[in-house]
Amino acid sequence: MRLLNPSKRTPVALLNLISQPARTLACILGVSFALLLIFMQLGFRGAVANTANIVYGKLQGDLVLRSPDYVHLYEPRTFDRGWMRMVQGHPMIERVDPFFIMLMRWQNPPRPAECTQAPPDGSFRTVGMMAMEIEHPVLDVPEIHDQLSKLKNPDALLVDRATRAEYGPGDCKRFSDKDIGSPVEVGNRLSHIAGHFQLGTGLATNGAILLSDVGYGLRAGIDTRQRASLGLVRLRAGVDPEQAKAELIAWLDQRDPRCLQEIEVLTMAEQLRWERTRWLQDTPIGMIFTMGVVLSFIIGAAIVYMILANDVSNRLPEYATLKAMGYSHWALARIVLVQSWLLAILSYLPAALISFLLYELTAGLSRIPTSMTWERFWGVLGLAFLMCSASGIMAMLRLWRAEPASLF
Repeated sequence: MRLLNPSKRTPVALLNLISQPARTLACILGVSFALLLIFMQLGFRGAVANTANIVYGKLQGDLVLRSPDYVHLYEPRTFDRGWMRMVQGHPMIERVDPFFIMLMRWQNPPRPAECTQAPPDGSFRTVGMMAMEIEHPVLDVPEIHDQLSKLKNPDALLVDRATRAEYGPGDCKRFSDKDIGSPVEVGNRLSHIAGHFQLGTGLATNGAILLSDVGYGLRAGIDTRQRASLGLVRLRAGVDPEQAKAELIAWLDQRDPRCLQEIEVLTMAEQLRWERTRWLQDTPIGMIFTMGVVLSFIIGAAIVYMILANDVSNRLPEYATLKAMGYSHWALARIVLVQSWLLAILSYLPAALISFLLYELTAGLSRIPTSMTWERFWGVLGLAFLMCSASGIMAMLRLWRAEPASLF
């Protein structure tokens, strides 16, 4: 008579977990914690990628001109604007506009008496200083366009509401209408807040401001009529950016080979990928979060392995009895695998719920843009099954040592 797989007649794997609730609960808590760590590390890693392109995502341009010495958005170096004028002569190009950005020193405005936890008056911070030509705005933020006339004064600036509280907002929390007119010092030059907008800061700084190109030049010490941080190229309607890039590079090489030694030409999509890769792979920040995912995976796998291996050791007589009855190695190993999959599901559910709440809490308190995505939701579930399956496979090695002789 053909022997049936016991897992098809009785939920042996589930009964094994239920029979030792304390141990099973400890395993679920341990694996849930490991999965929660993975969720948070991936959330912070995703925030790194998102913040890397907050500004680029609002810049209007199909191609980007940048210096060959470009480091990252807030340290782009500068290049001669004469090359921008040359690029504008290509028939596929509609216009080329400059954008200016760098890190600058910000001195906090006077602290309100009620802000007892605020930094002292006159304390210094690093702020992301951005600028553009008022006549040719390149930031696609409608509320900025409504305030451009205020920036005609080179000592006026707009402050990003995402700027953190340690920069000295009047309500001790975030910049608002209450701060309009407040004096601040930027780049050793007295300025005043003329308005505010919402864009978002990056990892290089916790604050951002916007000025006119003239105001920027006075603080950065460069002639913005001659130098630019980035050149934003808008193509004529219907022109493919990849094709335009290739033709533009060949055209520039023919007109003046020195041009391609002074500037680099990228599509906006390439620049977005470059910036994202730079922060994720070439900086300690991205590597730390990636290593955190790997270590959390190893910790979770070790916890599951210890639980399953210990369970197998305690049940060797039972498994040996089943083998003596004729059940194969694979039939019994399937029980261990099902146990590992049940642990994966039971551990994943609380981890996903708690991580969702922590994402919301983190975004609210620290203004780091962490949020649950479907890719992360299903990806971590896949990692949970992979983690527990790997541990189950290792635990099988003990199971396969179970022989009928171990009963005696």
